[in-house]
Amino acid sequence: MEETLELANIPDNGLHDLVEAIGKLGVHDHLCLIYETQAEQFAAVIPYMKLGLERGEKCLYVVDDNTAATVINSMKAAGIEVESAIEAGKLIIVSKQEAYLKRGYFDPDWMIDFLQRATDEAKATGFSALRITGEMTWTLGGDPGVERLMEYEAKLNYFFPQNDALAICQYNRHRFSPELLKDVIATHPLVICGGLVCRNLYYVPPDEFLGEDRSAREIERLLANIINREKVEGELRRYQAHLEELVKARTAELEAKIIERQRAEDEIRRLNQELEQRVLDRTAQLEASIKELEAFTYSVSHNLRAPVRHIDGFLELLQQRLTPTLDAQSQHYMQTIASSARHMGLLIDDLLSFSRMGRHELSRQSVDLNGLVREIIREFEPEARGRDIHWRVADLPVVTGDHAMLRMVLVNLISNALKFTRSREPVEIEIGSTCQDNEAVFWVRDNGVGFDPKYADKLFGVFQRLHPAEEFEGTGIGLANVRRIINRHGGRTWAQGEVDHGATFYFSLPTLDRGV
Repeated sequence: MEETLELANIPDNGLHDLVEAIGKLGVHDHLCLIYETQAEQFAAVIPYMKLGLERGEKCLYVVDDNTAATVINSMKAAGIEVESAIEAGKLIIVSKQEAYLKRGYFDPDWMIDFLQRATDEAKATGFSALRITGEMTWTLGGDPGVERLMEYEAKLNYFFPQNDALAICQYNRHRFSPELLKDVIATHPLVICGGLVCRNLYYVPPDEFLGEDRSAREIERLLANIINREKVEGELRRYQAHLEELVKARTAELEAKIIERQRAEDEIRRLNQELEQRVLDRTAQLEASIKELEAFTYSVSHNLRAPVRHIDGFLELLQQRLTPTLDAQSQHYMQTIASSARHMGLLIDDLLSFSRMGRHELSRQSVDLNGLVREIIREFEPEARGRDIHWRVADLPVVTGDHAMLRMVLVNLISNALKFTRSREPVEIEIGSTCQDNEAVFWVRDNGVGFDPKYADKLFGVFQRLHPAEEFEGTGIGLANVRRIINRHGGRTWAQGEVDHGATFYFSLPTLDRGV
């Protein structure tokens, strides 16, 4: 049965951090791995080998505690294509007899020569470096020469800085004695333990480890470390004191800014409240003035209605009685008076309508503009009869608004288009719409007499006319009504035109979801 690796005891985040740290290792590094379980062992060495293959390095794995099958299956589980790597000479898996005990006993100098030859061969065949890892449990078998193991580990610290190679020496913490593990730690500049890659504070340089005066030099190193540590701790204390002063100063500065900002916010809040109150007061005043003006307009218009009707009625009676006895000039005077009286009546009716528009409560509902436009066009058929009119009406959306008011908007705009195209043949009238941003825009376009664009802003004012009444009838209130209705719906009105090149009148309505 094939042996497989279990990583259940290694947390995912810990494994990720370890792999990331192993990825930062470089050529010339010499590490020892102190592990307690197979999972902990392979969590380090399998990613280590995988990274070497990915970086174009030749990888050498010396097995002993685990079988070659276990190592191969674990590599496959990590996504390594083992067979192709071995076939290409990128990966070599050997036993202790093929490496450490090749001569039947362990010889540190021969082993270092072996690594030298392997490194040179790897470089000569196009690999960037030699990456090695070896399971060291073979030393527990008591083979000849194993007592020189620490000499070998120390001498490797001469080898790696001078060659494009790196290695992890694997030691099972439960299998080796504390005394040996202590020397293992002392001879490795880097240590992997507990899922971490650590810089070794207890590393002993090879000159010191292999020298005859090791104890004396170790004492000097320890004393130097103590002195250096005291110096470092002193610097740290001074830095910490300086940092505390900076923090205090910065805290005081921030507190002052917070207080200043709080005062500014309080002042802004007070000014906003004062402004809101002023706006409310001014709004109330304006609303009262508007209501008063509307009431005045309504009253004046209503009260003027009866006298004008009396004038018109009695004038008609006079015309019936006196027309046979009047000369042509007098009859013209009578007709002019009658026409002016009727025009005054229309003005008063439109003023009343304009006044009521501000007092009328909006009744929002769905309005089918397609049906509404067709209905209005049918109503204008008698007026349009005998004229060559080409209507181009697009598919208009269903909108939300006051049906009667929106009907008045379209009646005014279509009526204007018919009125100001009387001198055109054929007549082109286009009604369309589009959606943009948060509103739907509608237009009524004609090929009529148009207007001077510099007067476009005056068109929607009360009693504003750009053409003489003798040429085109009307009171100049229709477009003012259009603007007032659209404003009450939350929309906009504007116009574009040129003299003798037609005009386009636009209005918009705010969109709500898929409708308007």
